[in-house]
Amino acid sequence: MNVFILTLSMLLGGQESLENSLSKMVGKSRVVLVYCPKSSDADFKMQKKWLSEVGGGILERDLCVMDCVESQLTSEDIAHLKERFRYSPNHFCFWLIGKDGEVKMISGTPVKPEHIFGLIDSMPMRREEMKRNK
Repeated sequence: MNVFILTLSMLLGGQESLENSLSKMVGKSRVVLVYCPKSSDADFKMQKKWLSEVGGGILERDLCVMDCVESQLTSEDIAHLKERFRYSPNHFCFWLIGKDGEVKMISGTPVKPEHIFGLIDSMPMRREEMKRNK
């Protein structure tokens, strides 16, 4: 099964800022934003592995996974991460952003899919979606 995982460079195509891309997802998708200084980061690789194994759960929850590797970010995107998400450079960080555009979870370590899905499934908007899809 294909999983909806995008690298920032693929998503932005070198033209659109992270801030604009995220604002376009409000009301449409939940977002997992995974940051790391280098793509060789062990926590980054673990998070990607875990998420790649649960494609159906990601699709079912309208979840978009965005990889943000610092070496591929523009100075504008780095400034947006620092301002909006209060990230600390030089280490892995995970954010879950709800369809309302608000941050629902922040973690400095990889987050197991069961924990992500449990949190999403407990949200009122998700419970309404599950009722409609029965």
